[in-house]
Amino acid sequence: MARTIESSGDIETVCKSSPLKAGDTATLFFRADDDLEPPFTLKIKSPAGVVIVERVLRELPMDKPQSAPPVVVTLSAAGEYKIEIKRLQGKQRGDAILRVID
Repeated sequence: MARTIESSGDIETVCKSSPLKAGDTATLFFRADDDLEPPFTLKIKSPAGVVIVERVLRELPMDKPQSAPPVVVTLSAAGEYKIEIKRLQGKQRGDAILRVID
C-alpha cells in the first residue's frame, strides 16, 4: 500500500491521519530544518487540478506548543492532492502528494 503522503523539499508536509478516504478531513503540519521567516504561501490542488486552498500563512503550523494551528482540509474526492508550500521571500519550498482512497 502506498504512503498517504509523500513530501520533498526544504519544508516537509506532515498529515496526522492515515489512511484517508474521500470525505475525511486532513490535518496538515509542516516541518523545516531551519527557522524560516514568514510569510508562506500554501496551495492545495484537488485530483481534478482545481485549486481548493490558496492562502498566505503568517506562521508555519509545526505541531509544537505555541505554534500556529494546523491547516484542516476536507477531501471530497479520491485521488492525489498536490500540496505546495513556499516562502514568499526566499527559495525554500516543499511539495507533497496526499493520496486519498475510495
